[in-house]
Amino acid sequence: MRKRLIIIFILMSLCVAGITALQLYYSYENYRLADRVFKKDANEALLEARDSSIAVHNTGVKDKFRGWMNDTTFIKIRCRYIPEQKTTQFIIKEIKPYRGSGQTEINLSIEEITQRIDTITPEIKKIFIDHMVRTVDDGLKKSTVWFFTQGLGDSLSKAFYKTPIEMTVIDGEYKKALVRRGIDLPFSFEKGPDSIEFCTNEVNMGVDKPRWMKACFTGVDVFLLGKLKWVITGSLLLLIITLACFWYTVRTLLSQHKLARMKDDFISNMTHEIHTPLASLLVTAEALKKFSHDEASRESYIDIILHQGNRLSALTDEILTGARLDKQGIVTGDRINVNELIESVIGENDYGNVVFEPSAEGVTFAGNRFHLGNAIRNLLDNALKYNTHTDPEIRVAVTISGNRLIIIITDNGPGIPDSEKEKVFEQFYRISSGNVHNVKGYGLGLGYVKKVIEAHRGSISIKDNVPGGSLFIIKLPL
Repeated sequence: MRKRLIIIFILMSLCVAGITALQLYYSYENYRLADRVFKKDANEALLEARDSSIAVHNTGVKDKFRGWMNDTTFIKIRCRYIPEQKTTQFIIKEIKPYRGSGQTEINLSIEEITQRIDTITPEIKKIFIDHMVRTVDDGLKKSTVWFFTQGLGDSLSKAFYKTPIEMTVIDGEYKKALVRRGIDLPFSFEKGPDSIEFCTNEVNMGVDKPRWMKACFTGVDVFLLGKLKWVITGSLLLLIITLACFWYTVRTLLSQHKLARMKDDFISNMTHEIHTPLASLLVTAEALKKFSHDEASRESYIDIILHQGNRLSALTDEILTGARLDKQGIVTGDRINVNELIESVIGENDYGNVVFEPSAEGVTFAGNRFHLGNAIRNLLDNALKYNTHTDPEIRVAVTISGNRLIIIITDNGPGIPDSEKEKVFEQFYRISSGNVHNVKGYGLGLGYVKKVIEAHRGSISIKDNVPGGSLFIIKLPL
């Protein structure tokens, strides 16, 4: 049996270790995948932020161009109709003379306007300016600046090439791109000395000349663990459940093994306990049958038969009482005077070595007289039966402490080791094992005592009696 348990334990340990290793590997792979996805998204977001930042920059340049075209102190827009070409021609002329050698006036015609227009109106001017803005936008997308006039061209070139994209724009666009990918982490475009966990690839944010930038993040590990919290929590929960089942199974197997061993000891001890009175009964009955006896001898043999029969009856009664107690419980409806109960137990069993110290108060409480009397009798029997002292001394003291009744049974026997003080109350348990006990028993007495005390909502404990022996302390509520 023990070898089988060891094999089962090893197999279950391997199973639990395998499940644990698989869960750890699965969690690690999930983390690595999340890390790769994060880095890919961070790099793609920076590229997207570059494009959107340039778009924002271009929009600013276009707005400036629209403002210059509408500024009558800078640009004057006229139009005229050319009959030979059947088109309306627009003239853009700089008002103020511009330093430099470039042209200050340009003539243009646009496809949107096909009708004859001789005089510029606000509506026509807006159509023309919108067309010019779209032309400028097409050029900016290709990093090209149109020099319509020298002044406009220089202003556009300065606004587009010489004005760098603002960091607030890049920062804001990158944040938006990250949020769209579910990333909400602090970052900086300048790598600091410490706490940086990841930096993206460098991206050129320049318009006129290279301006390489990269985003550096902190708290990446915590962020990734947060993204995987439900996966990790599920894995941990599965591990905890597996370990709990493993622990419970092992505990149950060991408990069953222990119970089987204790049962075997109980059966062995019971066999010896029953064998002695049975052997006496058989020998006595055979002697009565085979031989003729006078009246006194017959009476003596009959007394032996009655005595051994009573022993067997008491033995079976104790076993059946414990079984009924487990199934039916205890009814605590009797009014018990504790002093009278203990005196009757001592008197009925002729405990000559027991000294009783009753309570000064005549205390009564609700309980079960029969079972409580049996419990005290069991404790006194054990105190005498297992006492190896040449002059056994057993004391029973009753005291009141608050609303609790305390019964203390003291002996001067060999005592009980600390490691066994709780175990002795287990059913079938005996301090030694098998058939090597000096005093025969079957391990039901103290288990029965504890059940009776707990049925009365009380407790029982064992302490050492200095210099030798044990103290059984029973506490019952009043």
